[in-house]
Amino acid sequence: MVKEINILDLANKLNGTIVGSFNKETIISGTCPIDNYSPNKVSFIRSAKYDALLADLENAIVLIPKGLVKLCDKYPNNAYIIVEDVVFALMDIQSFFYSDLSVIHEEGISKTAYVDASARLGNNVYIGENVYIGENVVIGDGTKVQHNSCVLGDVVIGNDTYIYPNVCVYNNCEIGSKCIIHSGVGIGMDGFRFEQNAEQTEVRKMIHAGQVLIGNNVEIGSNCTIARATFYGEKTLIADNVKLDNLVHIAHNAKIGERTLIAAQTCLAGSVKIGQDCWIGAGATISNGVRINNGAQILLNAVVAHNVAENQVVSGFYAMPHDEWKSAWKRLRKNR
Repeated sequence: MVKEINILDLANKLNGTIVGSFNKETIISGTCPIDNYSPNKVSFIRSAKYDALLADLENAIVLIPKGLVKLCDKYPNNAYIIVEDVVFALMDIQSFFYSDLSVIHEEGISKTAYVDASARLGNNVYIGENVYIGENVVIGDGTKVQHNSCVLGDVVIGNDTYIYPNVCVYNNCEIGSKCIIHSGVGIGMDGFRFEQNAEQTEVRKMIHAGQVLIGNNVEIGSNCTIARATFYGEKTLIADNVKLDNLVHIAHNAKIGERTLIAAQTCLAGSVKIGQDCWIGAGATISNGVRINNGAQILLNAVVAHNVAENQVVSGFYAMPHDEWKSAWKRLRKNR
């Protein structure tokens, strides 16, 4: 069912102010990009460099920040909702219109699911088709486990967590409340630790006995893998509000601090420690035992072999302070 909202109600919902040309009875039914505007949708502009896109529009509904209010007079044929933070306002609108697109609101246990008799399920839990729930698993209120997922023994999952299809959570892991785990994720497998004997005739595997501990409000993108810690009592830790893009690998004993964002195809080797509020760009590789301190930024495809200081920005192969890398690159191009 398509959601709709009156333009005045939307402005109130966003604590915004409407200016420009608009009909108080206008009904809004979704969002769209500014360069492909659709009638009765909301778009946005966050920077003056895109203001020319407004010139060809008429009767559009556009979110703008207070700093761009002059555009309302420059292009008066549109309705503008002026807000403090355009991106956060857009997120609120997207949630209003589209949060139910891929969410199951059912409750109960599907006929084809297996739930061990020792498992404890909270209220309003949903267990999808062909799901396996192992011994002594604890699942909190409102959590949904979608089709074909597997939760092995002694796992604890908090309240209102959403697990998409084809996820595997290995034994003795913990996942907090209000997490989102996308399709294909593996949590708690052994780390990559193999050794050859002296004669080079045998490759031995190190069994990993630790846990993976995932905090609250964490989102893990499709096909991410998170290895358990090596020793019993140790943890691979993903703190509260961490967000992982698709195809991220987190090796054994790694620790990621609160609110850190990690883009796709990043690889964290064993025992890496990442602080709070860090940004790790797509395709970065971080070597064993490296420490990334609070607020640091690792730019895309960087190979990080040494510790990174607080709030430092690094790039390159091997990664160095970004200004140094740019200078080195300029010298290299000049000498070619």
